[in-house]
Amino acid sequence: MNIDNVKAFYCEGTQILNEENFTPILNVKSILSADSDSLVFIDIKTKNKLSLIAQTRATVIICDFIPDDKTRYADKCLIVTPNPKLLFAKVINEATKSNINYTIHPTAVIHPEAIIAKHCSIGPYCMIGKCEIGEHTILKGNCTLYDGVRIGNHVMIDSGAVIGAAGFGFVREEDGTPVPFPQLGGVVIGDFVEIGANTCIDRGALQDTIIGDHTKIDNLVHISHNVIIGKKTYIIGQCLIAGSAKIGDNCWIAASRVLNKVCIGDNVTVGFGALVLNNIKSDQTYMGVPSMDIETYSKLQYKLKKLIKS
Repeated sequence: MNIDNVKAFYCEGTQILNEENFTPILNVKSILSADSDSLVFIDIKTKNKLSLIAQTRATVIICDFIPDDKTRYADKCLIVTPNPKLLFAKVINEATKSNINYTIHPTAVIHPEAIIAKHCSIGPYCMIGKCEIGEHTILKGNCTLYDGVRIGNHVMIDSGAVIGAAGFGFVREEDGTPVPFPQLGGVVIGDFVEIGANTCIDRGALQDTIIGDHTKIDNLVHISHNVIIGKKTYIIGQCLIAGSAKIGDNCWIAASRVLNKVCIGDNVTVGFGALVLNNIKSDQTYMGVPSMDIETYSKLQYKLKKLIKS
């Protein structure tokens, strides 16, 4: 990745050592593979930070501390900030930001009544129904949007995503024959949402499926009809969210299964592979099959290990 015209700089909440030695930055690399023209960072959780500073060939390092012995690192420019990884991401995103060519690929098939904002990019072989798509939204190739889908601003939808297909809803005749339940709702996607490749989000049955602002959905996720997901929530790859489930704001749902009609509060973490069968209150961490709070899960694992050893 090449970046131009980036130099050591001041930023709100940061402090720079060796501020007179402004060094041009030509690339970004991991700290141990860096060269003298690289910009690197040291995460706050990293161990042996001083050793890494001494080892790296990079001369500009974003970190979260000032070494006691500054003379030992006289050849380094340290940009000190409470969250180095965040600052690094912001700097590189800004430096590599290119002017997006907002165009509609000629192979895209678009409903004549679709409402598409001026600054949108629609990739090859997309199928766009009677939808609304907001400003600065990007659809990669082979995306499908059914009728009744409303997409906000600054949304990114990766290749192969299908949004607005009918949910899996049936009622049975007396003899057990399944009868499709009407799937007449839509899908509402908020602003700054990202939806990964080959993810499916079903339209609602009698109400909309809703994805809140700034929520990030990974590849290969299935979100069923009538699901409501709040703001700034992460849904990690291979999650299955069953119909009418509700997930709050600022959650982290990691490759898990969530039963239909389950309600998950705000600031909840669900660990990898968990099976969520019951409601979860806000500010909780749950793990396991079936899922349980982290304290119960830890105690159970401890007892199982003792039982196995005995």
